[in-house]
Amino acid sequence: MTGAEQPLALVVGIGNWDRGDDGFGLAVAHQLMGRVPSMVRIVIDAMAPISEPGRVHRFDLSDSPLPIGFAPSSSHAFGVAETVELARSLGRLPRYLVAYLVEGEQFGTGAPLSLAVAEAVEDVADRIVSEISTIMKAKGKGRHA
Repeated sequence: MTGAEQPLALVVGIGNWDRGDDGFGLAVAHQLMGRVPSMVRIVIDAMAPISEPGRVHRFDLSDSPLPIGFAPSSSHAFGVAETVELARSLGRLPRYLVAYLVEGEQFGTGAPLSLAVAEAVEDVADRIVSEISTIMKAKGKGRHA
């Protein structure tokens, strides 16, 4: 895909609705339906807790990898960190890539989102809408996003 063919925004919600807090990325992506254009790469996922369930972390992965403290814990066989770095090594990483990760609390089969993670869904959706709006305005002023 050439730069001209790549959309300016693409929101990727990663997870599994049937695995508790692992459904966070999907829940945020669902909240964003109809609220954002398909034009900036944003990745949304849940991660194992390292400090406080429900805490949201935002990383700009455009020029640097996911910090090691956030990379090793994934409920997926091939996590966000590995996927981003594979794309980077293949020259397929978009110019602008942001990841929103929330610290999860429960990942059991059949479990719903924990209260702390469920409370973060709308906040992250709002932050993404705001961030995309800022990028769109900057792009309109002739700067590259």
